[in-house]
Amino acid sequence: MNESNEKANVNQLMLLSSGKRAIAEEQLDDNEAEKAIDGQPDTFWAGGPYYKWWKIDLGRNCQIEQVCIQARQDTAEITHYFIEHSQDNLNWECCLEKMESTPSENILDKYDISLSARYLRVTITYCSAGETAKLYNVQVYGHEAGTVITQAPQKTAFRKFHALSCDQSYGFEESESLDLEPGSVEEVLVSGGAGSYLLYRDVDFTMEGIDQLRGQFGFTDLDKAKQVVLEVRVDDLEGEKVGELILFKQWKRWSMLAGRLHHKDAEKLTGVHDMYLVVKKAAPGQELMIHWLEVARKSQLPAPRPRPEALAAPANGEYHIYFGNLHSHTGFSDGIGVPEYAYDYARYTAGLDFLAITEHSNLYDHYLEWEKSRKWVDIQKIADNKTEDGAFLALFGAETTWYNQFGHMNTYNMDFFINTYETEYNDIPTYYDLLKQYPDSIQQWNHPWSCGNRHLDGFDPYDAELDEVMHMIEINPIESKELGGLYYYVMALDKGWHVAPVGSQDNHHGQWGTQNTLRTGLLVDQLTREHFYDAVRHQRVYFTSALHLKVWFKVNDSIMGSRIQKTDQLDLDIRAMYGKETEGQIVKAEIIGEQGKVIHSVDVQDSNHIHYKVSLPSSERYYFVKIYQNDGEFAATAPVWIEG
Repeated sequence: MNESNEKANVNQLMLLSSGKRAIAEEQLDDNEAEKAIDGQPDTFWAGGPYYKWWKIDLGRNCQIEQVCIQARQDTAEITHYFIEHSQDNLNWECCLEKMESTPSENILDKYDISLSARYLRVTITYCSAGETAKLYNVQVYGHEAGTVITQAPQKTAFRKFHALSCDQSYGFEESESLDLEPGSVEEVLVSGGAGSYLLYRDVDFTMEGIDQLRGQFGFTDLDKAKQVVLEVRVDDLEGEKVGELILFKQWKRWSMLAGRLHHKDAEKLTGVHDMYLVVKKAAPGQELMIHWLEVARKSQLPAPRPRPEALAAPANGEYHIYFGNLHSHTGFSDGIGVPEYAYDYARYTAGLDFLAITEHSNLYDHYLEWEKSRKWVDIQKIADNKTEDGAFLALFGAETTWYNQFGHMNTYNMDFFINTYETEYNDIPTYYDLLKQYPDSIQQWNHPWSCGNRHLDGFDPYDAELDEVMHMIEINPIESKELGGLYYYVMALDKGWHVAPVGSQDNHHGQWGTQNTLRTGLLVDQLTREHFYDAVRHQRVYFTSALHLKVWFKVNDSIMGSRIQKTDQLDLDIRAMYGKETEGQIVKAEIIGEQGKVIHSVDVQDSNHIHYKVSLPSSERYYFVKIYQNDGEFAATAPVWIEG
């Protein structure tokens, strides 16, 4: 089509976007959502860093024939985004995705499409010009519908339907919520009384069946301890219970939560059924709000991989030591910046050898369907691009996050993330049973000094099978000073766990590697992901807050992390030195056993290195070393465990 015909075609269409209502997930000062459709060349919507959506409401379903997007000012810039459309503001379909990695000659992207929709949503996923997502101009062309078409809600599997579309209710009242989207008022249902229920007739579970109820649930009282128990029954108010959701306030007032559905007769979860949602009990003063519901199937998890065989030790028996940070966040969850910048900052500004970005699992997009998450895919691609074997490892994982329940845990070397907004995983044995199915995975207990009285349940009970995938525990003498910063580490060791201490920064405000001096030391033959995970699986890692302090610790010539057979006499070998020039000096080394007891101590006369050997009678189940710097900072190694 030549340019004149193209212009004529566009002129025959209506500009549907002019004067319509626009909102955004986030907007920076003076760059409101409406400025993307105000027709002014020098105004724009801005949000950041990426994965923030912008949305327009056309007022009614329209036949859309063309969309024009200007998301950059310079032809040399590269911007990635995807566009979704919806008729009901609940169910969205992606109609196009811009992923080109080469600059275009035109700053205005034009797309000829043909679809019926009331809402369009644009999500920017990458911009080469900086960390801020921008839309300078959005134009939507097409035809308005002659009449407003009101469709009956489709209560069908894999499709969201409004809670208000119930056929019968008892104890629930209609209300309005201002907290669901910026600048929006949404109709919701509210109840706080046990015995209240909602009936949805003729819900189509499909012939293939469903196994999960999802919904957007909110809470009038923001106390996370005040729970509501919601039962799911089929065909009758007193019918078979097929699910129970224990619901409570998560990070924000509103969350998309999912509960497992199961019936001993599999056919009860296929075909068409009446579905009852019954409030079994509610904490005093708490009320449950429901915006929408969906019946679906849980995302299938990948097949487990076997635990790899241990890599051979270095030919000369000497492991190299590298330093990094295994717990950090970016603007992809609740931090700042983007992964590309975080990896570069860690490598070139902080001088780290490795960085793991571990976004909160509940803050990924499509967090109830891990295989649809664009963020999850993007982080892996970015990490692959930023990894240079022998120079820098860009690692990724996810932080499984409980709110006022169990705590936080990092998972690594898994093809998926686990999200506790699937309420079955708020049962800790269920969560641990899933971990045990993935023997090659890496697990880390995060900041056990925080997140409530139940945090990590005090590492009880010990589970030998789980012990095979639990590898690390964070320590932080800045925030947890008990037992010289080692209280939780020693507690876990005394209960039988084979874990190594790590130093993490849990970055939420940038400064990946410079936020403080906490580091994880890694003993490997080569700096590759394969060698990294091998070292972690065999606990050849240690904590240090003394910058650049390299530590080797052996018992009977076995390196830290080893499990050796008991002998009457143990030969312990401690070696430490600074890897770079530093003002720190080593002043003391302690050999520590069960309950944090100092078994042996040696003072050092302000030296930048130590090599000390001692023979001791075997009396403990494990030994590790703590080495002090003259300013009080220290390193604490993984143990050598004595068995038999």
